[in-house]
Amino acid sequence: MTSSTLLKVFAALAVLSATAYFWLWYEMGEAPHGMLLQVSAGSLLIALVASLVNPDTRPRLMLRFLAALFALFTLISFAADVSRPRSDGEGAISLLQHLQNLAPAFLSALEHTVSHQISPILWDPVLTTFLSLPATMIFLLIAVGCGFMGRPRRRVRIFANDY
Repeated sequence: MTSSTLLKVFAALAVLSATAYFWLWYEMGEAPHGMLLQVSAGSLLIALVASLVNPDTRPRLMLRFLAALFALFTLISFAADVSRPRSDGEGAISLLQHLQNLAPAFLSALEHTVSHQISPILWDPVLTTFLSLPATMIFLLIAVGCGFMGRPRRRVRIFANDY
């Protein structure tokens, strides 16, 4: 089984399980068991890994766009760090602080969803530690990673009978 076949199978599984989850939620009026959401997230992760492993199935244009977008976020967060007054000798602003200032409802909804639907261990030590890093560094790492994975494929030309 090739990676492009795996990509299609797991992407279809992710879409179907997420659709089933939201359809059940719409029909019943309350959120169903989180198993469908976990299957959807797991299969989406596997499809993402399958698309990034094989250079033939890698979505290069999308990855380049995401690299440019996150580079823009890096510049904006760096400008926010540099331009704010230093009163307490604080360093860079973390992404968690940015989210608390700009979108507190989104942050509380994200915390509630991750801790109740997936696992409370994933929110407290894992995501809070990651979100406590400086926003400039997080966006820069994501931009470099997307740019590296979205780089053009190197074409090798071999001419055996070239005289």
